[in-house]
Amino acid sequence: MRYFVSRQQYWGVEEKDCNIVEIASGGLDYANADMLVSKYKHLGEGQEFDDPREAVEAALKIQEQWKKDSPDKEINIAHGFTGGNTIPFEPESSENLKQWADKIYEELPKCGECGNVLGKDTYYHDYSNDDRYCSRYCAEQNYSNIIEEDIKEDK
Repeated sequence: MRYFVSRQQYWGVEEKDCNIVEIASGGLDYANADMLVSKYKHLGEGQEFDDPREAVEAALKIQEQWKKDSPDKEINIAHGFTGGNTIPFEPESSENLKQWADKIYEELPKCGECGNVLGKDTYYHDYSNDDRYCSRYCAEQNYSNIIEEDIKEDK
């Protein structure tokens, strides 16, 4: 699963809830259509993340900077899944978002070698069974470890 971070200006909601930093589960294709032009790219705006914790951290930094740049506006933060539709997300506290991200992170598939979250591209080798790896390097490293163990056992 990918997580896309953007700034949104929702329509059809109360004015206090219209300016929001959104974390869209599913990536860019599942972000709401009210996206603003990326202003804080250096903080992660307009980027997809494999790790929901990184997406939340980026969103919190964007929210903080947006508040500094627009002190007269209320800036919220939220996460959700649109399913390809337009669905305003409910604002949440930073603590709730961090708890959500931690829970999701624990459930995500991890690399069989290094333990990092698997991204869009995964790798495997002939002896990997069902294990997947985050990079070609990790797949090759795991394969080397298996071969080394086999050699030790044969001695």
